[in-house]
Amino acid sequence: MYSKKVIMTSGIFLILIMLSCMLPLGAFAAGSGDDGAEYYMSYKKYKAAADPDGTKTVTYNEITDQISNLLEEGMRRYTSGAEEGGEDGYYKPFSNAYGFWYETSGFEKTVMGYISGSRVTEVELQFSTMRKSVSNKESAETVRSEVDTLVSMLREDADKLDSLFGYSSDNSGGSGGGLAWATFAAVFGIIVREGLEAILIVGAMAAYLIQTKNKRGTLYVYIGAVLALAASVLMAVILYSFASSAGNSIPQEITEGVTALLAAAVLIYVSNWMISKAESDNWTKYLSGKVSDSADKGKVLALGFTSFLAVFREGAEVILFCQQYFTRAGSMDNGYLAVFGGIFGGLATVALIFVLIRVFGVKIPLKPFFMATSILMAVMSIAFLGSGMWELFMDGGLADSIGGFVQQLAVTIPALAWMSGNEMLAFFGIYPTWITLIPQLILLVITVITFILAMKKKPSAE
Repeated sequence: MYSKKVIMTSGIFLILIMLSCMLPLGAFAAGSGDDGAEYYMSYKKYKAAADPDGTKTVTYNEITDQISNLLEEGMRRYTSGAEEGGEDGYYKPFSNAYGFWYETSGFEKTVMGYISGSRVTEVELQFSTMRKSVSNKESAETVRSEVDTLVSMLREDADKLDSLFGYSSDNSGGSGGGLAWATFAAVFGIIVREGLEAILIVGAMAAYLIQTKNKRGTLYVYIGAVLALAASVLMAVILYSFASSAGNSIPQEITEGVTALLAAAVLIYVSNWMISKAESDNWTKYLSGKVSDSADKGKVLALGFTSFLAVFREGAEVILFCQQYFTRAGSMDNGYLAVFGGIFGGLATVALIFVLIRVFGVKIPLKPFFMATSILMAVMSIAFLGSGMWELFMDGGLADSIGGFVQQLAVTIPALAWMSGNEMLAFFGIYPTWITLIPQLILLVITVITFILAMKKKPSAE
């Protein structure tokens, strides 16, 4: 029975991803003219001026050149005594270089796919450090040093990508099959990486319901996941529309951040509920005999909502990622085959992981299974909390908007700088910034105390 549901869900997900990735989302973007200067405040304005008919291939070194020009304009304003805020203020070029250029140009997504997610984290932290130095009104030499470091990092990545795509003198990547394989690996990796968190949660909850003789409750979990897939397609179109018209990707980051924090809150609730049942000898009998009770229905609905949030959080982002690769697929040999292959392979791998969780999860003894599932939910809640704070305060620019002490917390902790290059830590939402670590540490302490109290509590006499 479960295999049919897995196949149906995977099939629906595949169809939705392929359709939405190929949607002419760019049609939602409004036109924009040249601002008459040698720098551009956004990638949208640059494209409108340099590529009005959409036929020009913009290389990543050209994007880096334009980001560098914008930062140079920021330095000019910074050293000339301009005001900090406003359209003509010195802070805007430093701020726009990230949200209006690095992200909206596709630079960030391409680096994440073809180089590594940890590299994106390193670059984003350098953007934050640079903006902090500007906000703190540090010396021009200090700001210049941070700008030069950032541009050097961007140039290094641009050289790798341009070489891979065949945009540079080293044309080995674009002319052969290496780029197609790299594209396949990038799309495959994105779907597996982004889908793994969701499938761990959905699979564990489904196995949990089967363990507790409440197999009918899995329907709510599956409905939540399918609804999330449909909502992801709609949200991807909306977010692309906002990003295209506004010239920045902040709406996407804010949506992902809020969803992640909401998912973290629900996961904490679900984790505490599960751990409270781990010591109850009569829990299985109680639940199976009370499945019609309104309180138990509420718990099952909570699981369905958790499934929705887990899938929705990743769904829209995956679609936007894939859409980025489809835009480049036509310029490479076997490009579309590589993208579709990555989608099929990634979804098949995620589905296999789900089946393994379902098959082996229900074979684990009840008490250890309750413990393992509740711990998984607790760990994922901490991970979602970290990634949510990162997307809101770092990618979404909330730290810059608030400024002051909050912005000081949103930069790299020197002693923990090594963490920014670790893929595993990034997967669990652990970054070397106080803005993400402090909430996670608080939640970790609360979680540990909750687990200890639950273990000491005697089984209910229900």
